[in-house]
Amino acid sequence: METLVGVLLVVTFIAMIAYCMKGGNLLVGFIVTAIVWCALGAVPMEKVVTDVFQTSVDTYGKTIAIIVFGAWFGRVLVDTGIAGYIIKKTVELAGDKPLVTTLLLSIVCALIFTSAFGVGSVMAIGMIVLPILFSLGIDKKTALGAYLLAVAAGMYLNIAYVNQFFVVFKSVKYDDNYIQFAIVATGVHIAAMIAFILFYYFRDHRNGRARAWSPASAATVASIKPLSWYCIVVPFLPIAMVSFFKWQPVPSFLLGIVVGLWFTHNLSSYSLGVEKLQKTLYDGVADSGLLIGMLYSVNIFQAAAKQVAPYLQHLLGGVIPTSPTALLIGFCVLAPLALFRGPLMIWGSGIALVTILQAMGTFDEMFLFALFLIPPVAMVASACPTQSWTMWGLSYAKLEPKLYIKTNLPFAWAALAVTEVIACVMLGKITL
Repeated sequence: METLVGVLLVVTFIAMIAYCMKGGNLLVGFIVTAIVWCALGAVPMEKVVTDVFQTSVDTYGKTIAIIVFGAWFGRVLVDTGIAGYIIKKTVELAGDKPLVTTLLLSIVCALIFTSAFGVGSVMAIGMIVLPILFSLGIDKKTALGAYLLAVAAGMYLNIAYVNQFFVVFKSVKYDDNYIQFAIVATGVHIAAMIAFILFYYFRDHRNGRARAWSPASAATVASIKPLSWYCIVVPFLPIAMVSFFKWQPVPSFLLGIVVGLWFTHNLSSYSLGVEKLQKTLYDGVADSGLLIGMLYSVNIFQAAAKQVAPYLQHLLGGVIPTSPTALLIGFCVLAPLALFRGPLMIWGSGIALVTILQAMGTFDEMFLFALFLIPPVAMVASACPTQSWTMWGLSYAKLEPKLYIKTNLPFAWAALAVTEVIACVMLGKITL
C-alpha cells in the first residue's frame, strides 16, 4: 500500500512539473497538488485545515514583512530618481564608448539590486537602462541578457530575497558567514556577466552584426533629473546596517526609505512626504503581491509534502544519492532542470524535492540551503523566460524566448556550477 501511494504521489508530482513547465499558475498548481497529496496520503481533515493550510502560513509573517519593506525601498529608489541618477552618472563616466558603458552599467545595476527588490523595480530600471544600451548599438539579446544577469547578480546579497529561503530552511540566518559567501557569489556572477558581454560584443562586431550608435541615449540620460552626489549611498544603507551594525532588516529598509526621501527633498513638506510614502508603499505592495501569494502556496504545498513524506521516502529513499558530493555533482550537471520551474527550482516543483531530502535526515540543512539557493539565481533569474521580469524584458525587447535561453544558458550554467561548489564548501562545509 505504501508503494502504491508513493507511486501516485510521484505521478501527481510529475504532472505538477509538466504544469509548471507549460507556464501554469504556480499558486493554483501548488494548492491543488497539496489537496491531492493530502487526499492520497489520507491526512486527517483536522491536520489539513490546521497544519497544512493555517499553521504553514502563520509563521511566514516576518518574511512577508521583509519582502514588503524591501519592495517599498526598491520603489523609493526608482520613484525618487536615485536609481536613474546613479545610471546617469555611470553613462557620463563611460562617455560614448559602447562596451565600457555596457560593462559599467551592468556592474552598477548588479550593485543596485543588492538592495532594490520587486518586479516593478526591475522593470522601471530596465526602462532606463535598456534604451540606453539599444541606442549605443548593443544587440538586443546582449543588452537584455546583460541586464538580467546584472539583476540576478545582486540577489545573493539582497536581504528581502534571501529571507524567503529561511521559511524552508529555518536554522539558516543572514549572518556574517552568509554575507562572506554572498560577496564571493556576487563576484562570480559579475565575472560571468562580464564574460557574457565581452563574448557577444566582440562576436557581433566580428560578424558585422553590431548596429550603429544612436544619439538617442544622450537624450535618455539628459531626461534624468539631477540629484545631490550623496544620494548614491542610499541603495547600500540597508545592507550596511544589517552587516556592520547588526540591525534587523525591517528597520534597515525603513531607514533607507526615510533617508532616500530626505536626500531627494521629498520630505520638504509634510504633505509631499506623506504622498511619497503612501505611493511608494502602495506600489511596493503591488509589486510583491503575486510573489507573496505564490510563496504562501509554496508553504502550503511544503506542509502537505511533510505529511506524505514517509511514502515518498519509502519509494525514493534508495534512489536519491546519500553522498553530499554526489548530490552536488548532480545539481551542477542537471542544472537546466531548474528552468521552467522544474525539480531543481525551489520556488517551483523543486519544493517537493527539498521536503523529501529534509525528511531523509541524511543531509545537513545548511548544505541543502546551499544547494537550492543557487539555481533560482544563477539559472532561473539568469536564463529562464518564466521569471516574471524576464517575460516583461522579452516583450519589451521583442526577443524570442528560445534565443534568450540559447544566449544566456551557457554563462548561467557556468556561473551555477562554480557558485554551487563555493556555496557547498563555504556554507555546507563539505570537503570535496
